[in-house]
Amino acid sequence: MTGYDTAARVQDTYQSAHHEFGANPAYWIRYFNPSPAADLFENGGVAEGRGAWDSGAPYIGCISAPYQSRLSGSAAEGHADAQAFAAALLIAYRSVHPLELPVNNQLYCWLDQEYSTSLSLAYWNAWAGFLAETNFAGQDTYPLYPALYCDPYSPYPNCTTISKAKGKDVPAAVWSSEPEPCGTVGSPPKWRADQCQTVPTRLWQFGEQGACHLSSNVDLDLSAPNFSYADHCFFLKSRP
Repeated sequence: MTGYDTAARVQDTYQSAHHEFGANPAYWIRYFNPSPAADLFENGGVAEGRGAWDSGAPYIGCISAPYQSRLSGSAAEGHADAQAFAAALLIAYRSVHPLELPVNNQLYCWLDQEYSTSLSLAYWNAWAGFLAETNFAGQDTYPLYPALYCDPYSPYPNCTTISKAKGKDVPAAVWSSEPEPCGTVGSPPKWRADQCQTVPTRLWQFGEQGACHLSSNVDLDLSAPNFSYADHCFFLKSRP
């Protein structure tokens, strides 16, 4: 199962991506606050939802990319960033009326950790703990599952940090950024994502714009074998 992640608006990218790859994605992954370098999904969710629906992929995954210096910081910073992320998710959920939580009630909420960034245990535990304990939309179902996007083989702390997490703070999954053999949506590479030892890698960014010289403003992602990432995304019941 292959899809796209992008810091741009879906409606601004899906036609060029389809033209480049000749196939529809299975899902989109979009940025939510706090993500200062990206267009935020919650700021135009209806139009983005229409773009996703028209692209043939009514599934929206969720990632937040705070200022990277914060990830090595305090529990207070982790709590504040998770609070902002959860609030942004709620804005999108309430404003895009056909947008629904996954049927399995497990919405993966990715924290973006880039290669040269260190992740502190204090930040991670506060970030993950807040999301896991969020009574989303007052439904008493607690559907927000913390997860980590990272380069597992980076020398900066990431896998070692999450290996120390306990209980609700353990990530649901890792999304690996390496290696980058490139490929297409219709013809992805065979699964060989880099992995952390204690948390399963469920998603792999196998084709990044800069490394793969893509003309479309998207990166390419692949779900792990026998795993459906779309089942852990918001989904659209109909076109907004």
